[in-house]
Amino acid sequence: MGMGVTVIIPTYNRSDLLERTLVCLKHQEADNSLFEVIVCDDGSSDDTKEVACSFESYLDLRYCYQKDLGFRAGTARNMGLHLAQHEICVYLDTGVLIGADLILNIIHFHNQHEGTIGLGTVHGMNQKDDQDPIAKYLQSIALLEHPEACLRNPILKAYPDSRQTQFDFYENDLDRSSAPWSFFWTSMVSVETCVLREIGGFDESFHGWGHEDLELGYRLWKAGVHFRADPTLRALHLPHEQFNPVQMTSRKNHLHFVRLHQELPVELSYVNENFIYEMLLGQFEVADQYLPQDYEHIEQGILRSNEEGRRLAVGYVSPQFVTRLNITDVFACNQHNAEVIRAQRPSVHTAFKAGFVNFCEDDYYQTVIITDAWKVIPITLLIVLLDEMLRIAKRVYLLDTEGLHLETLPIVGEQLPAGFHAEPIGHREKTHVYGISRQDMHSPV
Repeated sequence: MGMGVTVIIPTYNRSDLLERTLVCLKHQEADNSLFEVIVCDDGSSDDTKEVACSFESYLDLRYCYQKDLGFRAGTARNMGLHLAQHEICVYLDTGVLIGADLILNIIHFHNQHEGTIGLGTVHGMNQKDDQDPIAKYLQSIALLEHPEACLRNPILKAYPDSRQTQFDFYENDLDRSSAPWSFFWTSMVSVETCVLREIGGFDESFHGWGHEDLELGYRLWKAGVHFRADPTLRALHLPHEQFNPVQMTSRKNHLHFVRLHQELPVELSYVNENFIYEMLLGQFEVADQYLPQDYEHIEQGILRSNEEGRRLAVGYVSPQFVTRLNITDVFACNQHNAEVIRAQRPSVHTAFKAGFVNFCEDDYYQTVIITDAWKVIPITLLIVLLDEMLRIAKRVYLLDTEGLHLETLPIVGEQLPAGFHAEPIGHREKTHVYGISRQDMHSPV
């Protein structure tokens, strides 16, 4: 049986932009039997319904509506997923212009790459100023009967897709990336319908702009779905005025994403600002090969391991370390170490994270022990980690082992950041133990 495409377009009070996207679909080279269009209205009060339904004589189009309860793009897209009748779902944002060959190219892509997400180049994704001279020029072309002519205009070089450099670096094989889900932008993306339904579609607990798409991408990635960019899948996202500032809801939704998936890749995406995200993930993945895990000379007495209360170890630790120091919780900085602890010490609460963001109350832990993993964390993020550990624990200890030879790793630190004091607690073999507290003056370890 041949493969078909369901195009799902969420929209809200953008009937002019919606019309431009639908005109592009009207001019597809693919036969109408190969694709359908579902316009998912997130509570519009303008003439969105009339504009959408005016294309019913040209397209296999259905219009669905949900009450305006605030920005709920994920819920709107799920309406389209529920109604989808074809094997591939393509999500398009309102105001995205596509070439006449897009549907055929998407079908070809999925015939060639089973179980793979198709990511295209979407020019103008970072352009928000609809009054920019180039934006106004492209909008004048978009008003023509064939708005896809914009895609043939060389001026698009001034409207790059910010992901293009990474697409080129990985030669479009995004499985080579440490975080392919971070490219999952629903401005234009194609996924097998059965996979979306198996994964449950978009999480409808997201309200406001942002991160409901990345959260879905993250679940798809964890489910083993592949990610690939394809240069034949091209689009232009027409810039337009924002109804409301999106930064606040974006940050709120990002934190909600972290709450849903309390794992290192997600929490790192929230706190990382100045470093290459994938380089950090890669470093955390291999750093356990360079750092001690057992600390066999560290005894219970030096860290008050007989006291009642929860005891958290952060970094990379062995099952023997966990038992010897009565550890109740582990934040393991790579997946492999987390899996080892879970398998050999199932009673210990183990998470694949570093602890930059936590949702527990103050002083939830009696003790936190930060292993030598602190040395492979950029200083700006180490400040975040230490602040958070001092919030959630009554006491924070730090282990410092001499002579680790970490020079082959891209990020290495040997001092505490300013504002923290390290009080010597003890010394066993090459490992020093320090109690960490806040102070005003710089105090190197």
